[in-house]
Amino acid sequence: KAVLTLYKLYLKYPHGLKLTYERLRQRLDDKDDSVVSCTVSVICELSRKNPKNFLPLAPQLFKVLTTSENNWMLIKIVKLM
Repeated sequence: KAVLTLYKLYLKYPHGLKLTYERLRQRLDDKDDSVVSCTVSVICELSRKNPKNFLPLAPQLFKVLTTSENNWMLIKIVKLM
């Protein structure tokens, strides 16, 4: 839920993304699939405005793409690529 809350924060305070980018990146490696799924959703929505910010996440997203069994998350990752 915290990751989804950050999305609303980023919309109102875009500079917050710079401050918390590394923490968002770490959530892609979380053991809990729901946390990873929320993180992918937030990245997917934010990348619509500025995809360059999320280009460095490509290797981690590819890892999630090849290891996850969550179909909805896989669809979102394919949309990003």
